[in-house]
Amino acid sequence: MNKEEYLKRFEGNLPGDYKKTKAEKALDLALDIRKFEIELYWKRATYFWTFIGAAFAGYALVYAKAENKDSWLLLVFSCLGFLFSVSWYLVNRGSKFWQNNWERHVDLLEDEVVGPLYKTIARSVSENNPLTVPAAYSVSKINQILSLFISLFWGLLIIKSLLPLSCALPIDYFKVIALAITAIATSCLFIFGSSGNKETRIKISSREVSIEP
Repeated sequence: MNKEEYLKRFEGNLPGDYKKTKAEKALDLALDIRKFEIELYWKRATYFWTFIGAAFAGYALVYAKAENKDSWLLLVFSCLGFLFSVSWYLVNRGSKFWQNNWERHVDLLEDEVVGPLYKTIARSVSENNPLTVPAAYSVSKINQILSLFISLFWGLLIIKSLLPLSCALPIDYFKVIALAITAIATSCLFIFGSSGNKETRIKISSREVSIEP
């Protein structure tokens, strides 16, 4: 739809005793949900950092004390760290998608309510220190790049955990199964982890409550 068709959906006043128009109420909701999405973003980041840090600590501990018979533990921690890092990368992208969604709603609705406040950027021109001058960096994009880098780092640790590789060595079926599970889980994250935004189908049913004498 174009902008005119979009704004037409928010024409008129709210029913009941509300004094706000639909556009004003929609703008308030969009700002509130955007704020909520940002709060969830940082809570999710803390959640993933906890598990990634635990996986790294486990890997470091095993690496410091491991003998050849314990090398499978290095692979386990590497696979877990890789899966959590890839999940964090995808969650970062998903969080950014929904944050952008509500920011675009604010962009479209604010002109009709308060004017282009959110779209107007006021820059300071008095700061001259190149180390402290404000810059238009995206915190969420930096987090995405960082999570992708950490995923690649864990991938290198997985390869290191498999060494040495040789056709003369017997097959370690535990490592093969661990790699297969990691590959399947990673594929499922990319294939089945996306949201369906085009259409939502629901079924509504009711349940009855009966009172027995």
